[in-house]
Parts: sequence; C-alpha cells; structure tokens
Amino acid sequence: MEKRSCIQFVELSNRRRLTKKKYHYDEFFRETRYDLNETLAPFLRKNAIDEVVAMLIKYCIVLRIETPRKEVLGSFLSWSNTIRINNNLDKDMFLSVFLHEVAHLISDPIFIKAPWHGAEFYYCYQELVLQFNLKNIISQDMILSIVNRSGDYESYRKYHGFKFQLKTIHIGFQFIYFDEVMVRGKGRNGLIECTKLSNNEKIKLDPQTKIVPVLDLNW
Repeated sequence: MEKRSCIQFVELSNRRRLTKKKYHYDEFFRETRYDLNETLAPFLRKNAIDEVVAMLIKYCIVLRIETPRKEVLGSFLSWSNTIRINNNLDKDMFLSVFLHEVAHLISDPIFIKAPWHGAEFYYCYQELVLQFNLKNIISQDMILSIVNRSGDYESYRKYHGFKFQLKTIHIGFQFIYFDEVMVRGKGRNGLIECTKLSNNEKIKLDPQTKIVPVLDLNW
C-alpha cells in the first residue's frame, strides 16, 4: 500500500519517567485527517500553509499534533517518518519547530553519522529557513531568532563556515566544489571518485576535501 501523508491529532496522558531524558506517555489517537490545507489553517500563517503541505507530501510525512509534552516542543521519528509538534504553539513557533524537525529528516540521509544537533543539521535548518525567506514567508527580522538557536551553530559558522569534508556525505549525493556540481562516488585507493554533472567527467578527490552539500529543496 502506498504511503500517504496525513495529520494525526493525539492526546497524551499519564507521563512516566523512564530515564533522565526519556519519558513515556499513554497515547490516544483522536482522529486522522487527509485534507492537509484545511487542517493546518489554525496552526500556520496563511502564506505558509501551501509550502508546508507540499513538504508533507514530498517527504511522505505523518504530522502528529499532540497535547504538549513538557520536555520538548517537537520531535522527529526517523523509523516512521513522523514529526510530532505540540498543539499549543503560536503560528510562528509552529513553523519554526516544523522546519527544525524537517531539517533532521533531510540531514539524516545525506550525512554519515552526523551529530543530532551538529553543524550538518544546522546547515540543513538554515537552508530551509532561507528558502522560506526567499518566498517571503519568513521575514528578514525573523531569520536570526529562528536560525540562531544554538551557540554551537554560531561558533561553527564564525570559524569554519558551512563546508564539510567529502567523506562525510553518502555515495550518490550531490555537492559543490569550486562552483561545480558533482556527485560523490565510491572510494578507491584512498581517493573518492566523483562525477561532474556538467560534462560527466570523472575526477578523484581526497576524502578530506571541503565541499558544500546540495540539498533537494524543491517541493
């Protein structure tokens, strides 16, 4: 059966502590909706709804809108491609949390063993926010408050910029190297074979070569 995006409304109760950072809730699924635009109207600004719906469909996301968890505003479950967001957020925060969780969804397949909230994640998060800014959904004044949520992010940006070693991305993903878009291939004899998209030329690069990953942000 083909997987279909949907929005689920879930009520949580009976919070139980499992470890210092993990909690368990009893879950009651109130309803599931497939009319995505209408369902999101109370949670997002009007100009953001079509974009978010397109992302839900492209990435086959199940969006769970839940009674608030005390410990988090939202989360991403990679095994089920599910994003969970608290139902008590204002519209700007709801969008911010949604993009935060989509950044996890995008960064996981591209990077090899990336830290959960490392520079790889913040690169994807920043690119998503800037995409929404270009479409006049997120204003310039909102960018810093949305993107700059971590001291680690600012430190990385200041000292290194958003460039990564070639060996950190998976085979088959695109990257930019000296203004040329390439595809990463397999490693051999200590080098990684890559293909230029412009002319299909094969070149070999050192695994530590600094590159910029290309994200698929078309939805």
